[in-house]
Amino acid sequence: MTLVIDIEQVEHEEINIDELKVKLKDHMPPTLIETMGRHNKLINQINQYEEDLDSLTPFQLTKIKHFYGKAEYEAHKLAGYFKAQYQFYNGHALTERGRYYIKERQNGGSRSVDVNDSNYKSRMREGAFLEVAGVYEGYYVTWKGIAAAHQGMQTTCRDMVSAIQAET
Repeated sequence: MTLVIDIEQVEHEEINIDELKVKLKDHMPPTLIETMGRHNKLINQINQYEEDLDSLTPFQLTKIKHFYGKAEYEAHKLAGYFKAQYQFYNGHALTERGRYYIKERQNGGSRSVDVNDSNYKSRMREGAFLEVAGVYEGYYVTWKGIAAAHQGMQTTCRDMVSAIQAET
């Protein structure tokens, strides 16, 4: 789903990053929202178990490890979506810059725009798409980090089970 950027807005207004994030959130596909919901449900289940962390049995710790594995999978799916969107808008920025430059230069006869002005305007067009790409890149890095944290917690749960077995 492509977010349309109006070049007139880019030329005359600063883009508010918080407003841009809201627009992007409004354009999220339903499957992505469902994936976030599944991830959050798993985290809630984990949190319920971790309230009594000191009294958990090896089976319960293994169950938490299982939930972290599933949450990691959901986080990787989210990171993948955001990386794809980041790559799309990054590439789209370069394509749009070229198209806009050509359009400005071939505007026709005496109305054609100076080379420097065309280059400047096309960079503004590119920048607008790079701002969107930057938001998606931030989300990608965040979800990639969340997935890595879940992987680390799986290792911690495994170590806790080993420690309990060593004590008994």
